[in-house]
Parts: sequence; C-alpha cells; structure tokens
Amino acid sequence: MTDFYMLVCQTAAQLQAEGKTPSLALVRARAGKGLDASALFSAYQLWRSNPPAQMLSPEQATETKTGLDFTAAEPEKDTEIKALREEINSLRAKVDQLVLVVEQINLQLSSTNVRR
Repeated sequence: MTDFYMLVCQTAAQLQAEGKTPSLALVRARAGKGLDASALFSAYQLWRSNPPAQMLSPEQATETKTGLDFTAAEPEKDTEIKALREEINSLRAKVDQLVLVVEQINLQLSSTNVRR
C-alpha cells in the first residue's frame, strides 16, 4: 500500500467520523494541496473502489458479508440513474450556454482590440 493510499484512508476515516461523506475535494483539502494531484487521485480511486472494512457503515458491512439481493434494488437504482442522467443533461446544456457566452465575450474583446 502506498503512502498516499494510507493518507486517503486516514483522512476519509476522519471525515466519516465527523459525519461527512469523503470526496476527493474534501480529502485533498484535509491532506494538503501541495501533494502530487495524480498520485492522490489514484489513491482516492483505489480507496473508493475498495475501502477498508472498518470504514464501511454497519449496513454496508452486512451487505458485503451476506451478499446483496440486487434484483430488489434495481427499480430504485434505475430511478436514481435516470435522475442523474437528467441532471447531467441539464448541466451540459448550461455548460454549452456558458461556452457561447464566453465565445461572444472573446469576439467582442478581439473586435475591440482590432479597432484600436
């Protein structure tokens, strides 16, 4: 295990103890911004895909040990996935609008600079 992975594990455990959901941004803020971003990201991905057992909530640990009935959870997951896709599409539309605004501003600035 790398030092970065251990750092992510410790930081995530602290965040969970505070009742917060560990995210890359929170882990990075706690761990320090001077760290190698790509190594920290890789360690975070490793932690997300396989968190240490002691960091799982009691419900997650039980599901992991006994095996989850995936068929019962499918309708709920489908609804959640659909909502997330709609949110992503909405965000993409907003990004497209912002790109157009930035392009218009750039055109105005470039035409202003040409006139001088």
